This record gives sequence, C-alpha cells and structure tokens, in this order.
Amino acid sequence: MPPDSPAWTILEVLKWTAAFFDERHVEGAQLSAELLLAHTLGIKRLDLYLRYDQPLSPDELSAYRALIKRRARGEPVAYILGEKAFWTMTLTVAPDVLIPRPDTECLVETALAVLPDQSSDASPFRVLEMGTGSGAVIIALAGEASHCRFFALDRSTRAVAVAAGNARKQGLSGNIDFVVSDWFAALLPDAGGYDLIVVNPPYIPSAEISNLAIEIRDFEPRTALDGGQDGLRDIRHIISTAPRYLKPGGRLMIEIGWDQKAAVTRLAEAAGAYGPLSFARDLAGHDRVARLQVKYPG
Repeated sequence: MPPDSPAWTILEVLKWTAAFFDERHVEGAQLSAELLLAHTLGIKRLDLYLRYDQPLSPDELSAYRALIKRRARGEPVAYILGEKAFWTMTLTVAPDVLIPRPDTECLVETALAVLPDQSSDASPFRVLEMGTGSGAVIIALAGEASHCRFFALDRSTRAVAVAAGNARKQGLSGNIDFVVSDWFAALLPDAGGYDLIVVNPPYIPSAEISNLAIEIRDFEPRTALDGGQDGLRDIRHIISTAPRYLKPGGRLMIEIGWDQKAAVTRLAEAAGAYGPLSFARDLAGHDRVARLQVKYPG
C-alpha cells in the first residue's frame, strides 16, 4: 500500500492502485482506482487529472488505503461508495439490494414505449414493479411519466426502505407506493388491475451462482440472483400468475437471461392467457426483455 507520505501525488497514487488491482485481477482496475480516490477526496473523476500533481495528506492516504483493501477483497465499488448511476439518476445502494445494471435500462426503455402521453384523472395508467430492489426501474419510469400511478413491491423490508429513500431523493416519494410483498402475495386480484407489470426477477440457475465473479457471488444478495434449478422458477410463477392482476390488454414485461428466450416463449404459450410474444434486445443484441400482453375478452 502507498506509504503515509505527502510525496504521493494523485497521479502516482492512481498508477500504483491500478497496477495493484491488476495484479489481483480486480475488474475495472483503473476505473475502480479513480472512483475510490475521487470519493476519498470529495471531487469529480475529471478533477483527478486536472489536479494530478496535488499531493495527498496522510489522512487522505489512510482513508484511501481502507477503500483499496475493500475493493481488493472483491467488494463492488457501488457498495463501497454507497451509490450507483442508473438512467439519469444516482441511486443509493446497499448490500440488501442488487446493484442496478446497464442491461436493465432496456427494461425501462421498453416500458416507456407503452406508457400513455397522459392519463385521465378518472382512470390513471397503473404501473407495478415487482422485486423493486433499489427502486431503479420504477423510479426511472415515474420520473419520465408522472401522470401515471406507480406501485412497487419487494419481499425484503430493507430493500423497500432503500427504494423508498431513493424515491425521496429524486423528489418522487409521492408518486410511488412501496409495499413489502413476496411477489403477488400482498395483492388482491380484484383490486382494479394494472395496465403494466414490470419485473427483473432472479434468473440465474442455482448451479451457475458459484461461477459468477466474486464481486457478484460473494457480495450481492443471492435471493436477487438465484432463479432455482433451471433459472426459471420465479419467471414461471410470474407468467402464470400475472394475468389475474392485469387488466384485459394489460402488459407484462420481464427481464430475462440472454439464453432464455425459447424457454420463456414456451411458458407464455402454456399459460394460455397472452397474445403473441415479442422481445426487446439490449445493446449487446441479446433478447433481454420479454413483452407479453393479456388477451382481450373474446
């Protein structure tokens, strides 16, 4: 670790840290070094290079050293900093919630495409997110379409607290109702129904969890990752149950694994409640979001 010496400048510390992380196969070594040092100094990443020859004080080096140790053990930068950028926001994250991924912005974009330009006061467009975690998806949607009504569920009381805090931070606490619920358990099928349900469920097969990167496997909540033996346990339940909570013509959008298109298609067809199924692709070209629509009566 860098010694406690004012001779260490910002640039020197960054070079040393990136090399240290590389030796230990830390993912995103340079970016990790920059984010942690900017956080330690209370400045933006860009300012690190504008002030590259600024020496660090012993206290700053000591604080930075503590963060280096945590990252070297595999702890995700987002948990160390307590925040993660998603959509147009910076969200609070904690080990109780999954760290929002860029891939999940595909779910936001796909949902936004079906939200109405405006809702009538008598019958506002109702959007439900299940397994909200940090609240990333529902808060992004509420920020873009305040005329709709938004609801979010999670089985974890601590996750709901994180999500509600993020909604307050974005000035949207009055736009979203947060409820603790294990999927549909706290909902009434005859409560008026939803126009859209969005969900990013656990979809990694249990046997594959041990092969994940250490920062995911050992630090992120397993309940948000593990989709059971075939990765489809929760997706299967959601697809079969959602029609009871959707209005006629209502939509269900599910983030899925890159190789689950065929399996999800079979589940949707077996449910017998949906019209033709379609998929939205992420930036890597993978079928990332399954789009299902409940059939209209008759």
